[in-house]
Amino acid sequence: MRKINDLQQYLVEKDFSQIFLLVDENTSTHCLPILLEKVDEISDKQAILLEIPSGEENKTLATVENICTSLLESNADRNSVLISLGGGVITDIGGFVASIYKRGIQNINIPTTLLAMIDASIGGKTGVDLCGVKNSIGTFNNNTISFLDTEFLGTLDKREIMNGVAEMLKTFLVADKDYTEKLIGKKTFDTIEDDFIWRCIKIKETIVEQDFHDKDARKVLNFGHTLGHAFESCFLQEQKLLHGEAVAIGMYYALKLSEIKQRNKNLFLENIFLFLEKNFVILDLHKNLPALLPFVKNDKKAFKDVVYFVLLKDIGVPVINVPVDLDKDLASINCNNL
Repeated sequence: MRKINDLQQYLVEKDFSQIFLLVDENTSTHCLPILLEKVDEISDKQAILLEIPSGEENKTLATVENICTSLLESNADRNSVLISLGGGVITDIGGFVASIYKRGIQNINIPTTLLAMIDASIGGKTGVDLCGVKNSIGTFNNNTISFLDTEFLGTLDKREIMNGVAEMLKTFLVADKDYTEKLIGKKTFDTIEDDFIWRCIKIKETIVEQDFHDKDARKVLNFGHTLGHAFESCFLQEQKLLHGEAVAIGMYYALKLSEIKQRNKNLFLENIFLFLEKNFVILDLHKNLPALLPFVKNDKKAFKDVVYFVLLKDIGVPVINVPVDLDKDLASINCNNL
């Protein structure tokens, strides 16, 4: 991740044949003016704007086809660059398009949400949803570079900030006990200090460098995502849950499973449960389980009808590839306090 101040020089040095800017209606209105003010090269090269509807429900192959058609009609060649200006949906779609158009063009992410800054824009994962299942189709795009400008956080409402805080907590839980304590000790989230953001970025970049294709070490970043993605997919059409909100629920139950299967029960976990209950709506697992199960079984981490979770032996000590019995183990979780 580089700072936005470096983008102007990067574009000048690369001298791309054409610049394409992928936005949605929100980033076009609130974020594009900020970007154009800071990076002259985008205006000088007369960048072509590609605007798509916002929302996870538009993260589909149909959207990808529309973008690729626009690139083709604009005579985009392999020396073109696609700049994705937006949150995780935009960076996921833009990265996927850039990885397949003409068998690959340069991709630049400019994340505008906290969630995208610390997670979606880092690591080269791209994807779209299929039949309501999250990221069923995607690529690992190593031809991606990201540029950060925290000024975009000023365009977000409180819900979007907390959406990112959930992923921030996940990152700290699997890698940094000190920052976990700092985060859950924050009294308000009106502002997110830069050190929290850069620490998250550093953790993810370090893990991705060890395991770009998600075969081993990178799996720790899936903590909370097995059930989280299932909750998100269940409520996709109603748009009731943002990604981070779903991951918060997934982490809550992954911690419950950690208590049971890893025998990890301590006072500090209770503080995390309280933090999650205070800042997020934790939906009842047992009431929603029949609807969740088809999505859990389709999870990318499932293998031969066994679903594998990431659990915690302790804060900062994740355990990958833990087999979970969807009937016995999930039924053992106590949801009485919800």
